[in-house]
Amino acid sequence: MSKGRYVNFARKKKFKGHSGHFADVETNDIDVANGASRKVKSKKRPAFKFSVKEEEAEIERLQHRYQQAASFKPEDVKTFSDFPLSKKTLTGLQEAEYLKPTVIQRDSILAGVLGEDVLAAAKTGSGKTLAFLIPILERLYVQKWTRMDGLGALIITPTRELALQIFETMAKVGKHHDFTTGLIIGGQNLKFERNRLHNLNIIIGTPGRLLQHMDENPLFDATNLKVLVLDEADRCLDMGFASTMNAIVENLPSVRQTLLFSATQTKSVRDLARVKLTNPRYIAPHEHEQSATPVKLQQSYVVVTLPEKLTMLWSFLRTHPKQKIIVFLATCKQVKYFYQIFKKLRPANLLLPLYGGMNQEKRNKIYTEFCGKKTNVCLLATDVASRGLDFPKVNWVVQMDCPEDVAQYIHRAGRTARLNTSGENLLVLLPHEEQAMLESLEGNKIPIKQIRIDERQLFSPLVKIQSMLAQSPELKECAKRAFVAYVKSVALMKNREVFQLQKLNLDGYAKSLGLNVTPRVRFLSRVATDRKPVTTPHGTGPGTASSMKVVLDDGDDESDADDDGELLRVKRVEHDSVESEDSVGDIQASLDETPAHTVAPSKKRMSKAKMVKKSLVVSKRTVFNEEGAPIEEEGTEAGASQVYDINEARLKLQQQDAADKERYKQLKKAKRAEKKEKDRKKKVAPEQDEHDGDDFGSESDTSVNLDWLPDPDKVYGKHKQSTSEDESQNSDEDDHPAAPAKKKRMILSRTQDLSLNEAEQLAMNLLK
Repeated sequence: MSKGRYVNFARKKKFKGHSGHFADVETNDIDVANGASRKVKSKKRPAFKFSVKEEEAEIERLQHRYQQAASFKPEDVKTFSDFPLSKKTLTGLQEAEYLKPTVIQRDSILAGVLGEDVLAAAKTGSGKTLAFLIPILERLYVQKWTRMDGLGALIITPTRELALQIFETMAKVGKHHDFTTGLIIGGQNLKFERNRLHNLNIIIGTPGRLLQHMDENPLFDATNLKVLVLDEADRCLDMGFASTMNAIVENLPSVRQTLLFSATQTKSVRDLARVKLTNPRYIAPHEHEQSATPVKLQQSYVVVTLPEKLTMLWSFLRTHPKQKIIVFLATCKQVKYFYQIFKKLRPANLLLPLYGGMNQEKRNKIYTEFCGKKTNVCLLATDVASRGLDFPKVNWVVQMDCPEDVAQYIHRAGRTARLNTSGENLLVLLPHEEQAMLESLEGNKIPIKQIRIDERQLFSPLVKIQSMLAQSPELKECAKRAFVAYVKSVALMKNREVFQLQKLNLDGYAKSLGLNVTPRVRFLSRVATDRKPVTTPHGTGPGTASSMKVVLDDGDDESDADDDGELLRVKRVEHDSVESEDSVGDIQASLDETPAHTVAPSKKRMSKAKMVKKSLVVSKRTVFNEEGAPIEEEGTEAGASQVYDINEARLKLQQQDAADKERYKQLKKAKRAEKKEKDRKKKVAPEQDEHDGDDFGSESDTSVNLDWLPDPDKVYGKHKQSTSEDESQNSDEDDHPAAPAKKKRMILSRTQDLSLNEAEQLAMNLLK
């Protein structure tokens, strides 16, 4: 039998796993590297040389053991060989150094091999990946799946890095099987993937790219699909991927096996109905344990104010120089700014950023580099790195920004203390977040203790940061974007008991980032208007301040935001009282004059410009002198507003415009006449006497003295001089706009008076 085929649409041929093993590709298989296809030579190693009869005999043996599964007890399983697995799978597990199954693997592998639907929840780092990869290999092997049968198994994960990690594990465990496996994630060449999907038996991908192929690629055929796996199922089925997952599930056959795995599993009947689970087996080996997190994970929290967060993180990195650390921040822009500013401060740790907006090649490179480091490295990341990723030997996980919920906390903390190793998690809380968050953690069986910060260990880099921002406008803009992104992230959180926007010290936080002036956050002005008094159109007397309900827009803040970029919008204005006339002034008077329906509550949002325009009264003016006092005009008292007729003013303007146009027309006409006269004078002006001028123009006060030139009469004679005068006279006459007949008569009259000798002489002169 031939070895396994693996098509990686994201990385080159050899993709090194965490344990140092390589997934080799057969000679005739496809290797994708930068959009090119070429043949790859594989390492020589002993392969299975089963005949067709031997392979059929093994399949019959496995099916016979499946029938005896009723007597199978997971507690009796000590090694993978105790499961009814094929020799190819057992050999791949042994070569990858997977010897003893974990608790979740022991409980779920047999159910998956038998074709049952599984809903599994287990602690982070408990080995859930093998729990669904082994059943996939066994199901396709027993059904004698070939390359011609098409897609047999589909694995969907929420992040690209997790998909890449599953692909590497499949390459190690299933390398002796004759299945083609493909990695389909965003950020790669879509056109290159299209012509290769129909040859894949197992696809591992993210929801967005899978749906794109389903919609655009006619070669994508899932009619024969046998197994569907959702890794981190609760994240795949939440609101972020809801529409995408619904579209994907509709394109899949209804009769199939479905496996759902996660550390914080969903139990919603609605979510389970969406993926069409039939009599699922719920597996939760850690459900009745005292802690929902790994036993060797030490969890602690510290309370700091918002302006002290950056100083606390910088001091933590300085006091832990030889550790492998992951720092989780709320937004991509925070990660980008903290990475740039800390890199300039030159800490002892190697800094690496990882967030969603990065180029996919760079993300893969940083992910691999961090996995390869053992000490002295810090990964600044968003929640894109919080789920499923197996970072080896992480010492510390620091959650700088409070997680959205307990599930997010568990996934973040689970990046350390994996597979019975030890690790530490530090949660950074603001004073107003402490009580509500601790109650949520205790309610979910998460033990956590508080630690105090030694003030002698704090090192404030504020002065250096302010200096860097003053020298670099780009870094300053990055700080502003990080500030705004954090405020928006807090405003979008659902748990209002933990995330309280009004209690944030924004001025202090901006200063801690190195900004001298707090950046403007557009929607905060809307929150401020909630506290300002708004008067009613009818003067019903004094009362309490009016209320204004401010709500968040649903959906993505980029696509559904208002035109002015504001995140919050006014949905309803309820007028309960009025203020005194002194506080309202002219606006109150203008509101009283307008009809009531113009200020009635409306569902439509009114812009600031329209609100200001409605409070203005046109066609009135008051004239003031230089000292600021109103000028008394005829027919009005001092300080009174003069009312004028707009139609009359418009007529006067039109008349003035007509007069201006006529005056401009006359000026242009006079200018053209003057220019024409100058041109005419240049053409018809008679030449002055030869001794008064020269060939270059008439003499002037600044002309050159030509007295040194010889007398032309002495040189050429009087006859030639007279001839030249006649010629010049003729040339002058030619310049006149005389009729051609008149010129002809003049020439004829002159030639008739000449004698024969004179005519010959004139001809000779002309020829010369």
